[in-house]
Amino acid sequence: MRKSGVLLLFILVSTATYLLWIVTFEIESFSSLFRARKRKLMIVERYYSNRTGKHCDVQFDWGEMCPKLYTELGGRCDLINGALYCPDIRQQTKTTTRQAQLVMTRMLRVFHLLAEKHNLTYWLGHGTLLGAARHKGFIPWDDDVDIFMPLEDYITFFQSVAKELPEDIFFQNVVSDPALQPKDEEVKTYGLHQHKIVGIYERVWNPRLRDRNSCYRYCKAFNCRWHDGLMVDIFVNPSVSWSVYPLKLMEFEGFLFFVPSNWKKELAGMFGKKWFEFPTDKRPGGNLDTFHGCEKLKR
Repeated sequence: MRKSGVLLLFILVSTATYLLWIVTFEIESFSSLFRARKRKLMIVERYYSNRTGKHCDVQFDWGEMCPKLYTELGGRCDLINGALYCPDIRQQTKTTTRQAQLVMTRMLRVFHLLAEKHNLTYWLGHGTLLGAARHKGFIPWDDDVDIFMPLEDYITFFQSVAKELPEDIFFQNVVSDPALQPKDEEVKTYGLHQHKIVGIYERVWNPRLRDRNSCYRYCKAFNCRWHDGLMVDIFVNPSVSWSVYPLKLMEFEGFLFFVPSNWKKELAGMFGKKWFEFPTDKRPGGNLDTFHGCEKLKR
């Protein structure tokens, strides 16, 4: 009888140990699968129309429908022996909007190289994603860059990676630029979350990369005090849909950048089913200065 009891106890303990091992293995497998899905596939998506098509014959009084890409102008930006080599080529074109786009391409490329160096996740979004898919570069009239980043990756960028940015790129957030910090009534009204490390990061008060040698003149017109140089908007996502992964690659201004796996669905949702058509009635807005920082313009 005692032998039977001992045997039964042994079987129960063995079964429990086995089940625990199975559960642990499944959790680890799920975690590994998530990490694998989150990482990137080296698949280059090619949707954009031929840049020598009839739409490229369209000329505007402020620029071209199909200007030479950043790399076609001789632009380069590389990480060589751990150091960034990214010459500024804004002077390679004459129109203000295109000059601004060359500045922002360089900032985006710098961000991409640092993200890859530190294994951080990001992807193109909004008009920048549309530009990559439809124009192989900037939408001709666009004057900013939009990227998305998971919160955990942004925290790493905030804490350490941003320190590696070149001196002429300012990492703007509510900590580095207190003028961007929302007022107490705005925090309450919009229910903004004060993250213990990075502070408030929601849209409007989201972090940005800013060029120190240019100015949108927005603050000059509306009397705001935050840094107002040409920018790369970073939209931070505390949770990311599984449909975003695995990330793919798409060409933008001659470089490859990451895009969401569901990029066609994203574009159709934002810009309609005919997002791939080339409008000809658009023009740039604003009053950019692409060679002087806002501080210099105040003098």
